Amino acid sequence: MEYEESDPAIFKACLDDPQKLMQVDSRVLRKVKEEFGVKRFVGFGGFRNVRNVYNWNGVILEVDEAKFEFGEMYEVECETSEPERVKKMIEEFFTESGIDYSYSVMSKFAVFRAGKLPLS
Repeated sequence: MEYEESDPAIFKACLDDPQKLMQVDSRVLRKVKEEFGVKRFVGFGGFRNVRNVYNWNGVILEVDEAKFEFGEMYEVECETSEPERVKKMIEEFFTESGIDYSYSVMSKFAVFRAGKLPLS
C-alpha cells in the first residue's frame, strides 16, 4: 500500500468538485490516472475514519474508528514481530472486558461500498 503526506485542505476542496482531483499534484493520483486511464473523478459519498495510537502492554496499537451513514466500526492493528502472542493478548483483553469482536473480512472502503456493516 502506498502512502504520501498530503495537505488535507486540498482534498477537502475537492469534496464539492471531485474533478479538481485531476489537478492535484500527487504521486498516488498520478499513478491511478496513468495505470487506469482515469479521465475524470466522481464523488459518491464517504465515511470518516479517526486513528488513535496507543502504547499498550509494550506494543503499539493503532485503533481506527470508522463512521459510516449506516453505523460505525472499530479496527485494531498492531505491527509486531510476534503476531500470535499479541493476538492472544488482545483477544484476552477483549474477552475479559466483555467486548465482542471479529476478524476483518472486508476493508473499510469495501464496507462503505456495500452500504452495510459486516456481520460478526
